[in-house]
Amino acid sequence: MDKWMKNNNFNKILALALGIILWTIVHVDTAPTYQTTVNTESKTIENVKVEIEGFDSDNYVLTKDVDSVRMEVRGKRSDLTYKFSDAYRVWLDLKDVKPGDNTLPLMYSTPSGVTLDDMVPNQVNVHIELRTTKSFPVSLNITGEPASGYEVGTPVIDPASVEVTLPASDLGRVAKVQGKIELDGENEAFSEKKLRLYALDNKGNELEDAVIEPSTAAVEVPITLPSKTLPLDISFTGSLPGSLVLSRVTPEQDMVTVYGSAESLKTLSSYEAVLDLSTVKNAGTEQMKLELKPPEGTGKIEPAVMNVSVSAAEITQRTLSAMPIKLEGVSNGLTALILDPVSTSIDLTISGAPALLDQLDQDSISVVADVGGLTAGIHDVTLQVSLPRFITLQNTPSQLIAKIELLAPATPEATVGADSSTPAPSPEPSAEPVTGEETIVEPTPVHTGDIVEETPSPTPTPPENEVTPPAGGNNAGSTGGT
Repeated sequence: MDKWMKNNNFNKILALALGIILWTIVHVDTAPTYQTTVNTESKTIENVKVEIEGFDSDNYVLTKDVDSVRMEVRGKRSDLTYKFSDAYRVWLDLKDVKPGDNTLPLMYSTPSGVTLDDMVPNQVNVHIELRTTKSFPVSLNITGEPASGYEVGTPVIDPASVEVTLPASDLGRVAKVQGKIELDGENEAFSEKKLRLYALDNKGNELEDAVIEPSTAAVEVPITLPSKTLPLDISFTGSLPGSLVLSRVTPEQDMVTVYGSAESLKTLSSYEAVLDLSTVKNAGTEQMKLELKPPEGTGKIEPAVMNVSVSAAEITQRTLSAMPIKLEGVSNGLTALILDPVSTSIDLTISGAPALLDQLDQDSISVVADVGGLTAGIHDVTLQVSLPRFITLQNTPSQLIAKIELLAPATPEATVGADSSTPAPSPEPSAEPVTGEETIVEPTPVHTGDIVEETPSPTPTPPENEVTPPAGGNNAGSTGGT
């Protein structure tokens, strides 16, 4: 070692190494300290949002008392000036947190070169609750008015029900799920494919935390004039050629719908369409177009055109014998008798299509003698004959007269009671001989104390021609009407 120390070159090298070491120590210790002391300053970062990590939002609901914090940070001016505020993060780790109430510390991160001096607040109170789901029907709140005279029909909503998810403590507050529509003079159907839905409480306030699935619905609201469905009656104009008669007229539907104001529909009870028979040329069945026009004062009619099947045939005749005459309208207390025809029936001659005539029987036709409003006495009454459609009566008016007698009830004779105080004298026998007429001698009453016994008078026999017919016959006695 002494040999090396005595060597001049070794000493020079050693001195150079020691100098380098000392220079390095001096500059490394003093330069950073000088920079930190001169360039470090503080800064306040406001409203740093608290982020949530590790939370199962599909099954749980979170409420917390802090949404953002204030951070006091320190660093070099260059780091504080050129670092964006979104480089500062604050979060809440809920990965292992159970339902209930919890107080948890906030986690944070700052940009490189920046340190945190303080954070307010630095912890959060949280409440975690299990989500609950329930199905609710969808309703509509329709405000405003359609065009004048128009009515709002029943809305069609798809889907008709949705699922609402809330904490169990809040789900009971849901009164309904509703969409809102405002009308402004519409005269045609209102439609909306994605109408936003709201969960409302019983005061109409929206529950903003409610999760609605699906959150929208397709809605169509009919807006139409008031309508009325009426039976269709078909009348005829023109005439069939030659000896043709109608045997059947069949429209493709027997009801029509008329649209108009409520006032114009009020008086309508049926709709009458007119079919022109002059367009029928031959016997058989053919299809005809029947145009329907809205009644006066209404807007439209559906359908506007209708197919009608019209069948025609050659006319024939048939006689129906002994059609019973029915009595109607007999006043209270009167008895009605048919004097003529004595058979209380009539023969009818009718005409029409062969197929219709073959189907007729006594149940298809009624012959009525209406004596309503007539008093006691003998009256000539015109018979009323009801026939099926497309059947014509050929009898002359004189053949349709019936003679009807209306009888009032007989007035009973007054009975004079015997005076028990003075006995009636016994008649003396006549000395004159009987001359062809039998004299009836009344027996002498027998007195027994104050009681006088009389031989009862025989009951008078009604006239031979006054016969009360049995119930249900054609000669109807009535206490109110047949």
